[in-house]
Amino acid sequence: MDTAVIPALFVIILGLIVGAAFLRGWVRRSASSAGQRAGDRYTAARTEEILADLGATLVVRDFPAAAAEIVRTVIADRGTSFSLLPDDALGIRFVEPDDTVARLVPGPEGTLLRVETFREYLGFPQTAPLWRELRALVAAEAATRQIEVADGPVSVFERGPVLDDRNARWFRQA
Repeated sequence: MDTAVIPALFVIILGLIVGAAFLRGWVRRSASSAGQRAGDRYTAARTEEILADLGATLVVRDFPAAAAEIVRTVIADRGTSFSLLPDDALGIRFVEPDDTVARLVPGPEGTLLRVETFREYLGFPQTAPLWRELRALVAAEAATRQIEVADGPVSVFERGPVLDDRNARWFRQA
């Protein structure tokens, strides 16, 4: 009886050792793929929030020249984050001055301040808080001049080609 138990124990122990080697790799792959899926879900949800922020627009109920003066005043006060670009556009800086490009566009209800294009870094857009801040500053400056502002239509964006390993530039859909 002892002779049958020893080989059986040997086979069981050997099976556990070999099985553990395969099990360790399977557990790593499973955990890695679960982590990747969770990261992708987080990035997708975060990107949707950011796109909604960047798609928000502001209508300054005045002529384009008055709206441009309000924007110039705001930029002069906060020159590090915001800048005027050569083509009368407004740049919002995360890394480069033109990471996000916004414009003043004449419309039927006044002048519309909207984002035209933006670049993503680290896998998703980074300038949404600055865009929110800019809209708030423009609204506050307009209020001091007794110019009415309102929320405008929401812009929708599409992702352009990849610029590097995972980042791209997004463009407003026409």
